[in-house]
Amino acid sequence: MNTLRSGLRIAGAALVATAALYAADLRVDLSKETIGRPPAAFEPMVGTWIIAQDGGEKVLMVDGRPWVASKDTPARLLIESARKLYGTSNEELMDNAKQFAYFPVAVLRGLDSFTNGTISLKFKTIAGEADRASGILFNVKPNGDWLAVRYNDTENNVALWEFHNGIRRNIRFSDRAHKFMLDRAAWHELKLTVDGADLKTWLDGELALEYTLGSMPGPGRNNAPPNSDLIPANNAVLRPPVMGKVGVWAKTDTTSYFKDYVVSPK
Repeated sequence: MNTLRSGLRIAGAALVATAALYAADLRVDLSKETIGRPPAAFEPMVGTWIIAQDGGEKVLMVDGRPWVASKDTPARLLIESARKLYGTSNEELMDNAKQFAYFPVAVLRGLDSFTNGTISLKFKTIAGEADRASGILFNVKPNGDWLAVRYNDTENNVALWEFHNGIRRNIRFSDRAHKFMLDRAAWHELKLTVDGADLKTWLDGELALEYTLGSMPGPGRNNAPPNSDLIPANNAVLRPPVMGKVGVWAKTDTTSYFKDYVVSPK
């Protein structure tokens, strides 16, 4: 009996330790990164991602300036990144390369799958002629499909987007009547919470957007049937649970700074 109790205590302690380890925050430390080099903490999939200096601290920068010159030739970088992340060149990911090229993304290394909890980051808009969009990438699937929540500094709104079958589509915009007029010279916090199928996005502490994965889409334009790719039964990235890699997201020629990237599993 004493042996059984001792065994149960040891097993219980192991479970608590495991739960504590799983629940620990993953905080990305950029302090030891090399300025002017690609980040070690993130794997750039598309776009130019480098470590930059902002005041007295190191930050992750997506540099939109080279985007126009490189947007039509993403396949080499995608193949190399897919091999590093998934151990394969992944033909389906390559098929999506043309559209994928419009959305610079970098995937966090060392976290194979995020399901429940919180992802937060701080961003600062620097430049962009076509776009000024900064976001959180999540639910990244091996075929390159993903979800992203982002703030757009040209539209002054928050949105949830999905990428599936080589096409990006909007899932939900923040209230169009409410404009988030942010100071471009300041840092701002974007936060995503995932609780099962329920997604919430916060901007500087204000709830900006809510969505439930698995929800059926509304009718299309002029009451047309919804696009079949937006029906969760046809689209794994829109079905709960969230289960995939995470990272940072931008659009076309956006140049933004990112820091304080934190993943807090639930």
